[in-house]
Amino acid sequence: MKKSNQVDIRSKVTAVKWVLLFSFLIMGVKFTAWYFSHSQAVLSDALESLINIATSTLTLYSLIYASRLRDNDHPYGHGKIEYLAVGFEGALIFGTGIFIIFQSVLHLIHPEQLKDVNTGLFLTAFSAIAMWFIGRFLKRKGEALNSLPLQADGAHFNADAVTSLGLIVGLSVYNLTGWLWVDPVLAILLSIHIMFSGFKLLREAIDRLLDKADVESIERITVALQRYRHRAWIDIHNLRLQKFGHYLHVDCHLTLPFYYTLEEVHHQIKLLENELNRDFNNHVELFVHTDPCLQMQCRLCALQECMFRKEPFIRTVEWTTPALMENKKHQLVGDE
Repeated sequence: MKKSNQVDIRSKVTAVKWVLLFSFLIMGVKFTAWYFSHSQAVLSDALESLINIATSTLTLYSLIYASRLRDNDHPYGHGKIEYLAVGFEGALIFGTGIFIIFQSVLHLIHPEQLKDVNTGLFLTAFSAIAMWFIGRFLKRKGEALNSLPLQADGAHFNADAVTSLGLIVGLSVYNLTGWLWVDPVLAILLSIHIMFSGFKLLREAIDRLLDKADVESIERITVALQRYRHRAWIDIHNLRLQKFGHYLHVDCHLTLPFYYTLEEVHHQIKLLENELNRDFNNHVELFVHTDPCLQMQCRLCALQECMFRKEPFIRTVEWTTPALMENKKHQLVGDE
């Protein structure tokens, strides 16, 4: 395993360990707020903090498991377990929302008087601020390390912070009016928000497991290819991408001069892989199908020293994401 990858894994694991520690602290604060206020909405918020701990624990396990080297049983590595972890997290969050709605409906039918609401408000505000900063930290860390589980956890913590903000507003309304129905109705609204967050995570995990095209990553690859383009790379098409954790598996067709030796072809493929990895921290694995150039491609080939040129060079074709993904060799307008 490369040194940079080991550093990335250690950074991810360290981040999740710190989040787990703070999650336990926040859970204690939320349950204390519920103990003083007896608010169903505050209890809903506290129960979700249990989900935070469960999902962060699962994220930690998935990151450690995904860092294993590939073997004969897993030739592409173990990175996809991260998506399973995110999917489980989404399902767990969604299920928690359903449970909260059920409990809130019961309390709406049989309302209870709240107690020390001011203490509950203060503790909830403290936990909301803490969760917001933890969420921002995780999202930035996840984006920097290209880790979906860290980004998912960050989005989850930020959603929790928004939930707590709504909770503060609702409890303040109860403080002013004394309306008993405010608490269970607020809990139902918060649970719908929780279910929506869980559904988004579940859908994202399913998309990744089914290898849905990651347009954002492909666009980054397109930019890198255009930036580091070499004259011998006459054409690239049929570009496809699979993600395995933070690793990118890229397939493409590369058109090279027909007279290149096998050694020269190998050199160009290796050069292409190295150039791509300059922008992806050595996380790109490249599989290339090579095509020999055709006479009609002379007009877009910038290799001026070619001794077999049949037509004059006019211009190169700009590589765009749709063009690279299409399974068709590029031609100049009018040649098609």
